[in-house]
Amino acid sequence: MGKAINSKTVHCLIHLDDELRKENNLSLGHYIGIDICREEGSKYDCTPDDAIVFAFTGMGGDHFAFDTKNGRIEDLDAAPILFIQPMMFDNPLKLVAHHIRDLFSIFLTLKEFYILERFGRYHKESDMLEDIEKYYKESSISRQHEISFISERLQDRLNIAPIPNVFKYITEMNGGYIL
Repeated sequence: MGKAINSKTVHCLIHLDDELRKENNLSLGHYIGIDICREEGSKYDCTPDDAIVFAFTGMGGDHFAFDTKNGRIEDLDAAPILFIQPMMFDNPLKLVAHHIRDLFSIFLTLKEFYILERFGRYHKESDMLEDIEKYYKESSISRQHEISFISERLQDRLNIAPIPNVFKYITEMNGGYIL
């Protein structure tokens, strides 16, 4: 049996997943596009040794992990979040949030986690907004009811709100550089 993830937020998300399965016979992953690990997830060669994997997208080994800064950050709820894409050989690691609650605040704004993989393509906020319009708007509209439903649950359970300007947030977090 794997090692438990010591994060209040992860435990809250697992509890929400259990509730959704009972209520709707659908997982949290169905609504948000990532599956939360019930115990520490497997690492790939590109996953930092000290990172703790807490979620998978189900595509190409892509996963999210807490960056413990070589074990210096013990409170996982305060650890930076990495989006790791093993098949992106030139740049598999992306810093995407200051902590896990911010990651879900980003979801509330973007309504899709996979936009995070595309940040390297954006030179300015308008690039991001055009890309979302072109590739994600239709899906977002067709899933509007489900997104609203899960967004309300996430806001309530995690006590979070949307991040007003995700482009600025991620760019500033990465020292002014695009991912």
